Amino acid sequence: MSYKDFIIKLFAYLKHYIGKLLFASLLMVLATALESSVPEITGRIVDDLFSSERSSNTALLYAGILLLVIIISSLMTATSAAASSWVSSKVIMDLRKDMFAKLLQLPKAYFDKNTTGEVLSKLTYNVEQIAAMASDIWLSFIKSSVFVIILISYLFYKSWQLSLILLILLPLVALIVKLSSARMRNSSKLVQQSIGSMTHLLDENISGNSLVKIYQAQQQEKNKFFDLIQKIRQQRFKVDMTSILNMAFVNVFIGASLASVVYFSVTYLQMSAGGFLSYFTAMGMLIKPAKNLVNINKPLQSAMAAGESVFSMMAEKAENNSGKKQLKNIKGDISFKAVCFSYAHKKTVLHNIDLDIKAGETVALVGSTGSGKTTIIQLLMRFYSLNSGSISIDGVDISELEIDSLRTQIAFVDQNVKLFNDSIKGNIALGQVENMSADTIENAAKISNSDEFINNLDGKFDAQIGEDGTVLSGGQRQRLAIARAVAKDSPILILDEATSALDSATEKQVQAAIEQMQKQRTTIIIAHRLSTVKKADKIVVLRQGEIIEQGSHQQLLDKNGEYAMLYQHQFQ
Repeated sequence: MSYKDFIIKLFAYLKHYIGKLLFASLLMVLATALESSVPEITGRIVDDLFSSERSSNTALLYAGILLLVIIISSLMTATSAAASSWVSSKVIMDLRKDMFAKLLQLPKAYFDKNTTGEVLSKLTYNVEQIAAMASDIWLSFIKSSVFVIILISYLFYKSWQLSLILLILLPLVALIVKLSSARMRNSSKLVQQSIGSMTHLLDENISGNSLVKIYQAQQQEKNKFFDLIQKIRQQRFKVDMTSILNMAFVNVFIGASLASVVYFSVTYLQMSAGGFLSYFTAMGMLIKPAKNLVNINKPLQSAMAAGESVFSMMAEKAENNSGKKQLKNIKGDISFKAVCFSYAHKKTVLHNIDLDIKAGETVALVGSTGSGKTTIIQLLMRFYSLNSGSISIDGVDISELEIDSLRTQIAFVDQNVKLFNDSIKGNIALGQVENMSADTIENAAKISNSDEFINNLDGKFDAQIGEDGTVLSGGQRQRLAIARAVAKDSPILILDEATSALDSATEKQVQAAIEQMQKQRTTIIIAHRLSTVKKADKIVVLRQGEIIEQGSHQQLLDKNGEYAMLYQHQFQ
């Protein structure tokens, strides 16, 4: 990303607060201009107060002017910093709001390629780096630039001969900054990527803490973490060393300038004591802003590296939602025609899938791991786009449907239950908390057999369940997920190993509830335990992405094919 592209994208956020940013910038310019008058005031103090005509009134006047300059410039600087900090905080908030909204629109394929830690790092660390452009970096640039312009102009005004030395040295400083910029930005990118990896590792070890302990993997995880933080340290050290070397060169140039001024002013030029002091003071004051302009390069390159990461995520294509048709009052007929699919153009995982599911029918998908069962339902929910073929509901191609209209028709219970750090009620009424009635929530809990444990919780339906439902058992979490699907009351129901975490007694109760819920709904079941699919109207057997047989439980046993073999292995 070029500097121009970065500024254009950042300005899209800054423009909403341009008034405050200009106000902060103007105040900083005025404050800096006032501070820049100090060398001239100092020179006049020396010439006037150490002359034969000095007086206490003159001393008082100069003291008052100096104090007033310091007070006014300090107030202006503080007000400017407060205004820019306000702008920066608003930019951070707006960026995070837009990033989170984008996050919810991104296709599942994006999360297949990017780890949780990488995404979290973009939303946290990287955004802060970008927002620094609206506060610390920008104000430092304004202040330092104005200082340099005013002081150099003043130096030329005082003695153009001495000031020519600066014209020789300034291009050398600019060249050093230019040469170091690419190195600093590349190192900053690597730092940000490594921080993303570290965040992901932390997330894994916090959520998988019990697993790490029981497998005594603490040392293994510590080694991985140490390798990452060592990598971050080395990358940051490269950035710091580049900045340090820059400053070393700048210090040499500044020292050469000061030495030259002393030599030439004494040897060749006639200056008063006050004139020399004002010139030398101005040169001394020039040192800090000159260094700041060099030092700004470090956070600037970090901000640009962060910007490339954040704005590239913002530029990612959202889920394909080009369909315009709406589904209303559907029957629930589902048809797969010659469906082929591969993940990210890798090996094809589904080959010419032809499958018709009638409205109200219960269809079970069975087969060994990797046979394509889960892929089929993910395609139905449009988490991925087909390579070829079509999927239709009630004769309407799902690619022609508005995506929310499609997903409204589907309730889904995954084998990997995901619960949110919210109340029982909030998890059951996911997406409909404001609209779902208490009766609907309680009825869903009753049907899923969740009311048994909910009524024993403090707060009952208002009880908080912790991150990912940590206060609940595996079976309780699964029942809550089933309650969520019941409450949604969609005409199509998808169950992916929905009873896998239940004990035998609870499974029977929930299985009965599921059978009740399946009535007049089109249901697709994925199951490894074939005992749960015996009553399915149709069982579809998959192997390596192809349908090899389908029929009822008894029909498939009579065929003595793949299903019969799987069934015998489980029940013998």
